[in-house]
Amino acid sequence: MVNRRTPAGTPRLRRTRAVLAGALVLGLGTTSTLAAWTDSEYGTGSFGASVFGTESQTASSSWASHTPVANAATLAFNATAMSPSVSFYAFLDIRTTSTTNVGGTVALTSSSNNSGALLPALEYRAVRTPTTSTTCAAAFSGSPTWIVGPGYSAITAVPGSPVSSPITVPAGATPQLRFCFEVRVQSGASNTYQGTTGVVTWEFTATST
Repeated sequence: MVNRRTPAGTPRLRRTRAVLAGALVLGLGTTSTLAAWTDSEYGTGSFGASVFGTESQTASSSWASHTPVANAATLAFNATAMSPSVSFYAFLDIRTTSTTNVGGTVALTSSSNNSGALLPALEYRAVRTPTTSTTCAAAFSGSPTWIVGPGYSAITAVPGSPVSSPITVPAGATPQLRFCFEVRVQSGASNTYQGTTGVVTWEFTATST
């Protein structure tokens, strides 16, 4: 019998090696792509912004948002015939609006839109008082919560460190804060101020907490 040996590098041998190599690659590929079980968990949250607004009234105006300065509520001083050292009183009530759902603070922070020749002769004080007070004049007796005072300040001045008053969420129709003002012509004011007039507008800033 003649022993026929296939020489190395013949097409038949090359085909055999190619098949073996393909099997080896296939085996490695199967091992490297074996999948693992997976699962996931998720959490979601809902968010909403709070609402904070204020409104005010005086003895001569109804509850409303008196903003901007051109729409300021008119304090009922009835001070058209002032004389030195004679005080005139008026109040401003402030509360949160019906849609407000957070509390905050209110403070007298500035005065603006001021005019008139009488202003340099005017001085004032202010207190926070329960709205059950019968008159603002009575609110200045005893030990009130001073917003400006107890000494008198120039009519256009405000404290460098404003006194903050807490204001809560709506409480029906009852005003939540009342601020009483006392204004007078300074004692010893010059006769040159006779017949003059003045207008001053105070700003209260409310801040949510």
